[in-house]
Amino acid sequence: MAENTVVKEQLTEDMIEAGAQLTAKLDEMGVSVSAAMWFFEPDTNDWRLLIASPELASVGPRDVYQKIQAARKGLAEKASAVPMSVIRVIDANHELVHLLRMTLRTGAGIGRIRFSRNVINGHFIEDALIYRVA
Repeated sequence: MAENTVVKEQLTEDMIEAGAQLTAKLDEMGVSVSAAMWFFEPDTNDWRLLIASPELASVGPRDVYQKIQAARKGLAEKASAVPMSVIRVIDANHELVHLLRMTLRTGAGIGRIRFSRNVINGHFIEDALIYRVA
């Protein structure tokens, strides 16, 4: 009998630190970030840095991604731990953000809350490291 085992990609300390620094840099630049988190996507076995911003609806994704790219440049060598290919901008009213708001709120600061193998309103969250849900 053959058995398949999927090995989950690791969220490294460099990724965690770079995500926190990027969130702080966006705050410094005046970009509105209502939620920021590393989110594990089991379908692709990848970690994504999700940035939820109300600016997505008002100025569009291109402008928000350009601001994120500018903030990444301010991270120097840490930027390699958070390439643009892993960053996804979502609306501040995205279902995931709404679900997390029902469970926790971090305020405007930058925390590091590990949220693993939890169910919220019937939605399973495999793993996440949450910096902010405000």
